[in-house]
Amino acid sequence: MQSFEFVDLILFLGVSQGVFLAITLLVIKNTNKAANAVLSAILLLSAVMLLGRMIFFKFLTLRLYQWSLLIDVVIFLFGPLTYMYVRRLAFYKNEKFLLSWQHYTLSIIHVLYSFYVLSLSPEVFGEMLSSGALDIPFFIIEVLGIVSNMYYCVANFKLIQLYSSEEKNAISYRQNVVSFLRFFQITIAAVVGVWVLSFVVVKLFDYQLKWIDYNTVWGATSIFIYIVGYYSLKEPELFRLPLKSKKTKPKPKQRLSTSQVQTLEKVLQQSIQEEKIFLKSNLTLRDLSERLGVSTHDISWYLNTVAKCNFYDYINQYRVKEFLRRVENNEHHYHTILALSIEAGFNSKSTFNKAFKLEMNDTPRNYIRSKSLEELV
Repeated sequence: MQSFEFVDLILFLGVSQGVFLAITLLVIKNTNKAANAVLSAILLLSAVMLLGRMIFFKFLTLRLYQWSLLIDVVIFLFGPLTYMYVRRLAFYKNEKFLLSWQHYTLSIIHVLYSFYVLSLSPEVFGEMLSSGALDIPFFIIEVLGIVSNMYYCVANFKLIQLYSSEEKNAISYRQNVVSFLRFFQITIAAVVGVWVLSFVVVKLFDYQLKWIDYNTVWGATSIFIYIVGYYSLKEPELFRLPLKSKKTKPKPKQRLSTSQVQTLEKVLQQSIQEEKIFLKSNLTLRDLSERLGVSTHDISWYLNTVAKCNFYDYINQYRVKEFLRRVENNEHHYHTILALSIEAGFNSKSTFNKAFKLEMNDTPRNYIRSKSLEELV
């Protein structure tokens, strides 16, 4: 048995923090409860993986080696659980979405094989280990683990892309959570990539990369998941969207009659120009639908077919006009550009700058500078 070192304290704190975060996410009142329930499960599994690795290296015996194989079932659970997390977080259809049992086939097989290994005496297990009898099963396990995690990485990227493509049709503002989800998945993909690199180098070239192997990869993954947990404690709810079926019926060319289009245009313009509903920074298509008493599908069809734009761009063009109106009134002499953009309904500087550039083909600062020069002339 090896003596405890400072790194062991760090690992122990990591395990305890993982358990703390998992419990906290379950008990706090938040709007992402269904998604965070899955994240709690991932946190607990990460803590088990980290604890298992810590014990494995400090108290290595043949019996512990056998038990470590059972703990490694995490590599087959990680992909399905991260998919469920993203799915529950981003889409509201079946909020407590669960994957079918087929997605856990590999983990079930792994558990059964682990119990077979545990049924062996340490002496027999040691002989099989030294003779290379377990090399092929261990090789297959790692290959399947890599393939499984690569598959769910791709599936998660597709989910995030689907959400991003539909987001502009439902909300008029940018959400930081979407950028976080991309970062979350890119980081996982990078870790899987490093795992593949380590695996190929070891198996094909019989060379061990310093600091990069199966254990460090999954240790780093566990720590990263803790960062995700802390972020989720304070993050507001992501505006969830309906998950559209891949097989959709062709939309009718004329959803609304001419008179219905004219009526919708009238009430829409009244809400925009008189009530200035666009000043609400977190305005959604659903909000507008409830205000007008018109279905979201009708408004979306009108915007996409008649107005030739999505909801996000439609609302933000009025916010830009409101900003320009305030500049015309010389309010920029007394307020910052950011303050005026927020008063116009934008929720962030980046969203405002992109919308302004799209509408005016110029930056807000250049536009104001040019206007000031014109006034001097």
